[in-house]
Amino acid sequence: MTAASPSFLIRRLNRGQLLGIDALLAVLAAAFGWFAATEPPASAQPAWFEPAWLSAMIGLALGAPVAVRRLWPIAATAVVLVVAVFAVVSGAIPSYAGAAPIVALGLVLYTVGVELPRRRSVPVVLVSVVALVASFAVAEGDSFELLVVTWMIAAFWAVGRTVRERRAHAASRAEQATALAVEQERLRLARELHDIVAHSMSMIAIKAAVADHVGDDRPEEMRAALRVIGTTSRQSLAEIRRALALVRTEAALRPAPTLADLPELVRNARSTGLRVDLEVRMEEELPSDVALSAYRMVQEGMTNVVKHSGAAACRVEVVGRSGEVSIRITDDGAGATLTGPAAPSGSAVSETRPAALAGGGGPVGQGLIGMRERAAQFGGEFRAGPQPDRGWEVAATLRFAP
Repeated sequence: MTAASPSFLIRRLNRGQLLGIDALLAVLAAAFGWFAATEPPASAQPAWFEPAWLSAMIGLALGAPVAVRRLWPIAATAVVLVVAVFAVVSGAIPSYAGAAPIVALGLVLYTVGVELPRRRSVPVVLVSVVALVASFAVAEGDSFELLVVTWMIAAFWAVGRTVRERRAHAASRAEQATALAVEQERLRLARELHDIVAHSMSMIAIKAAVADHVGDDRPEEMRAALRVIGTTSRQSLAEIRRALALVRTEAALRPAPTLADLPELVRNARSTGLRVDLEVRMEEELPSDVALSAYRMVQEGMTNVVKHSGAAACRVEVVGRSGEVSIRITDDGAGATLTGPAAPSGSAVSETRPAALAGGGGPVGQGLIGMRERAAQFGGEFRAGPQPDRGWEVAATLRFAP
C-alpha cells in the first residue's frame, strides 16, 4: 500500500525548491512594492511625488530581503520593516496602497514563525506590528486600516508558527513510531530466539541423557542419540544465524521455516520416544509471517510436551481456513494447573500452565508468553490448560487478511 503524501504544512522541500520559491516571491514583492511606490498620493496627503529611481529602490528594498529570509530571518525583517515605515510615513507609498509593504513584511515574518522558537519570534512580530501600525497612524490611516494591518501581519506569523508546530509534531510522531518499531522488533527477535533455543536445547538435553544412560550397554543407540544432537545443534545454529542476519541486513542465510517444515519437527520429537500424530489441512497458502508464527507456536508447544508433560503421545492439528489458521496441540501427560501471568485487560488471550513449567532453570512460562504475544499480534486467541480427563491442551487461532 502506498503511503499517503505528507501535508503541505509539514512537508519539507529540498534546498533548490526553497531557493526557487524565495527568488520568485522576492521578484513579486519587489514588483508589488515598486508599483505601490509609483501610485499618486491620496487627496488628503501632500502632493509629493518621489523620483522614479526612488520608487524602484523602495521596491527593491522591500523584495530583496525576501530572497534571504531563511538565512537571516531577523535581519531580513529589520530591513523590510525600516523600508516599509519610511515608505508609509514619507508618503512614497500611499496608505491605500499599503498592501505592498504589509505583504513583504508578512513574508519575512512567516519565516520568523517557522524558523525561530517562540521566545525569539514573539518579540520580533510585536515590534513589527507596533512599528507598522504606528506608521499607518502617522499617515492618517483610519481605525479600520490599522485593524487590517494588525490582523494581516499577525496572520502571516501565525501561519508560520502553525507550520513549525505541525512539523515538530510530525517529527515527534515519527520518532515514536521508530521507537515502537524497534521495540516490536526486539520482542519478535526475543520470541524467535526463545523458540529456537528452547526447542533445540530440550532435544539435546534429552538425547544427551539417553546417550549417557545407554552408553555402556547399547553403543548403537548412544551413537544415534549423538547424531540427533549433532543434527539439532547445526539446525539451531543455522536458524540463530538467520534470525541475526534479519536484524543486520534483512537477508536470511536460509528461508524462514513454514508449515512445510513441520514433518521434520515431528521427526525430531519422535526421536525422543514421543509418539506424535500430525495433521495439517490448508485451504490456501498462508502469508509468510503467519506461516512462521504458526510454525513457531507448534515448535514451542511440542517443546513443552517433550520437556515438561511426561506424555507418551501427542497430537498436532493445524487447520487453515479463509482468513485464519487454527493450531491445537494435545498430549496424554499429567499436569497440575497454575495460573499464568494475567492477560491484558480486554484481551481475548488467556493462559494456564502445568506446575512443571516452573522448572527448567529459566523464567516461568516464557514460551507460553511468547505464544500469547504471537496470537495477539495477529488478532487471534490463545489458551493453554489441562484437558477434562487427562493431558494438556494448547490451542491458538491466528487471523489474517485472505
